[in-house]
Amino acid sequence: MKIAIIGAGAIAEKTYFPMLTNWPGLEIVSLFSRTQASVDKACEKWRIGNGTTDLHTVLKANPQAVFVVTNNASHYDLCKFMLENGMDVYVEKPLAISSIQCFDLAQIAEKHQRVLAVGFNRRYALLYRQAKEIFQDRPIQSAVFQKHRISSSHINLYNQYLDDTIHQIDLMRYYCGELEVLSTHYQMIDNQLAGAISTARMQSGGLAVLINSLQAGAWQESVTLHGEGLTVHVDAFRELRVKYNDREEVYGADRAGNWISDMRERGVEGEIKHFLECVETRQTPLTSALEAAKMQELMEKLVEISGDKLELPKGDWDRVNRWVGNKKQP
Repeated sequence: MKIAIIGAGAIAEKTYFPMLTNWPGLEIVSLFSRTQASVDKACEKWRIGNGTTDLHTVLKANPQAVFVVTNNASHYDLCKFMLENGMDVYVEKPLAISSIQCFDLAQIAEKHQRVLAVGFNRRYALLYRQAKEIFQDRPIQSAVFQKHRISSSHINLYNQYLDDTIHQIDLMRYYCGELEVLSTHYQMIDNQLAGAISTARMQSGGLAVLINSLQAGAWQESVTLHGEGLTVHVDAFRELRVKYNDREEVYGADRAGNWISDMRERGVEGEIKHFLECVETRQTPLTSALEAAKMQELMEKLVEISGDKLELPKGDWDRVNRWVGNKKQP
C-alpha cells in the first residue's frame, strides 16, 4: 500500500517513522513538512525518496492513505484538505482542537466516503483490551482513571486535558459508554496547573472518576473497574490484576515467556494495523472521527463545569446536532 506522511516533528521521529518505514507491504511515496530543512533531514535519515513542502505534490504521488502527525492546531485543516481530495486519513490525537471541528471532519469523511481514524492507542493496548474482555457486559459500579506526571507546563485545564489527559477521557467512554458530567475541580500553583479531579455518571448509574496530578513522583497511568464482585486494575502498560471474591490473577507484558514489543503493548502497532485494514475493507475504525468528536464533547463539558475558560472556534451546532441525531450509536 502506498502512503504519505504529513509531519516530521517529534512524534513522527519517535513513533511513526520507525514503524512505517519498516512496515511490511507499505511504501512511503511522499513526506510533507513545512520547511525544506525538516524534509531533507527526515528523508535522509529514514531513506524516503520523495519529500515536499507542497501538499498538492503529496496528492500527485497518489497515496492510498495519509498519516497526519503534525501539531494539534493544524489537524483540522490538513485532514479536511486530504479528505476532500479523496484520501483516507489517520491522524494523531486529538482529531482537532474542538468537538465541533471533529464533528465537521466526521461529516466530511462520510460525505466523501473516506476512512478517518484517530490515534487513541489505549483502545488497542493489549492489557486495556484484555481488561474490557474480562469485564465483558457486567455493569460497572465504579471506575477510576488516573494519569500522573512529575511536571507539566500547562497553564490551564483545557489545554492539559486536550493534549494529555484526553487518552483517559477516551478510555472513560471506551469502558463506561455515554456519561453525564457531574463535577471538575482543579488546582493551580504558581500559575501552572497542578492537578484535577473530574466525576461523571454512567447511564447504568455507576460513577466514573478522572484524576491527574502534575507533581507526582513518577509517570503513572492506570484504570480500575469495580462491579458484581469483580475488580480489574490496569497499571499501564505493565500489569493487569483481576480480583475475584476468592482469588487474584496477574497478567503482564511478558506473557508465557514471549516478549512483546513496547509499541504493540501500548497499542500503537494495533491501531495502525486496524487503520490499514479499514482502508482495505472500508469498515469504520474503532477510533472513528465520530467517536473522537463525542469524546471531545465530553472533555469540553468536563472543563466547562470547572469554570475554566473554554475558548473554542465558533461553529454551526444546529447543523451538527441534526447530523448526529441521524447517526446510529457506535
